[in-house]
Amino acid sequence: MSAAEVVSNLLAHHGVKGMKWGVRRKATVGPREVIVRDTRKKIKTSGGGGHPATSEAIRARTTGQIVKKSGVKALSDEQLQSYAKRIRLEQEVARLHYNEKPAAERFVLKALGRAGNQSVDKAANEGSRKVGAALAARQAAKAAAKAAAVAA
Repeated sequence: MSAAEVVSNLLAHHGVKGMKWGVRRKATVGPREVIVRDTRKKIKTSGGGGHPATSEAIRARTTGQIVKKSGVKALSDEQLQSYAKRIRLEQEVARLHYNEKPAAERFVLKALGRAGNQSVDKAANEGSRKVGAALAARQAAKAAAKAAAVAA
């Protein structure tokens, strides 16, 4: 084996020409999510399974951005109706999709939701208890200072 053969066997390019070091490409096998971005309006919406977002979804996202920035009073009646209809439809589909999940998956989701709610409630109760104790101590100190001032 000559030196040239050894070098050619050792040095092999395993990457994409022009790609930055440490950056991974997304796998392009099978259906994938298609993201629609309008950088002028800062809108990002996505379709799934290799399908781009529809014009209605993009319009709803645009209307949502208007509502977020300027409030619902900035919308015409037609825009507000179409936006409300789209949001309502998306919520109904999400609800129906949840009901189609297997019973075990729904059980786990409910259990995780309950556990999360319990931990949030516990943290809120502990926080309010600490704040209440600090407030009571502050009020007691004020009352003692007033009593000392009256006695003097």
